[in-house]
Amino acid sequence: MSGSSVRSVVVGVDASAHAQAALDWAADEAVLRGVPLRIAHAWTMAPHRVPGTGGVGAAKSLLQAAEEILARAGGRAQARHSGLRVDFEVLPEEAVPGLIRLAHDAELLVVGSRGLGRFRSVLIGSVSQSLVAHAPCPVVVFRGPSEAADQVADRAEPSDTSTRCDPGAVVLGAAPCETAGPVAFAFAEAARRGVSLLAVRTWTYPASYSPYVAVPLDGSDVCNEEESRGLLEVIAAPREEYPDVKVFTEVGMSDAATTLVRLSAGAGLVVLGADRDRNRFAPPIGRVTQQVLHHAHAPVAVVSHGRS
Repeated sequence: MSGSSVRSVVVGVDASAHAQAALDWAADEAVLRGVPLRIAHAWTMAPHRVPGTGGVGAAKSLLQAAEEILARAGGRAQARHSGLRVDFEVLPEEAVPGLIRLAHDAELLVVGSRGLGRFRSVLIGSVSQSLVAHAPCPVVVFRGPSEAADQVADRAEPSDTSTRCDPGAVVLGAAPCETAGPVAFAFAEAARRGVSLLAVRTWTYPASYSPYVAVPLDGSDVCNEEESRGLLEVIAAPREEYPDVKVFTEVGMSDAATTLVRLSAGAGLVVLGADRDRNRFAPPIGRVTQQVLHHAHAPVAVVSHGRS
């Protein structure tokens, strides 16, 4: 079935193990939200233009293979949740534009961190990166426990103010002047799951390459206090809206990406802003988002400005 206008959880699948794990997570999420699951697979002749194999017969075979992938995915989702409504979408275009088209009517778009692309050794696939950079709804890049071997060593040591929140908590990376979308999304997800929320803010002194500039380490307490006040201001409104969500905060001098990767161990979800207000020469997603997507131990939701 396709063409549904009902808002749903959309998941992009192929035959990779990462996509199957993302499918299971998306099915659970659809049940949690009480919405249909929409499973999509991109079918196009473009990657399969091999001399001597073109023509109508090849096109029909490839289309049939796409439909079989969707049928197996749908059967897997419904076996996991018998009452779940599942819709199917064979995308006639490439994966990125097709999934972005579906994302306009979605509550959430879910993809695996890597698919069956040519460069499977890359930690996060090009499709996932492009969707995070351009999708109009929150995008969850699913990273399962089996990917733990891919992680870099956690370089951040817990600070003296490090707070251990509950297992399965939502971890929110809240940068200075964080927009409302990611913060509201994180609180809503914590409330939906019945778990606590850990809001994280890190800071560093400006880099200096001059031997005559000393780093004022004795000012760290002042910086921590200022950043703590800023973080509490960012989460104040949703904290009032979701009074039942237990909130922890962690502020300290550290690298943001490394800290979020460390805290993702044991978390149910990590939430970041999309950081899309970038100049035309910058990478499509920011360094922190890129690093967390590469190395997090939990699913990562990237939320664009103003969307929740």
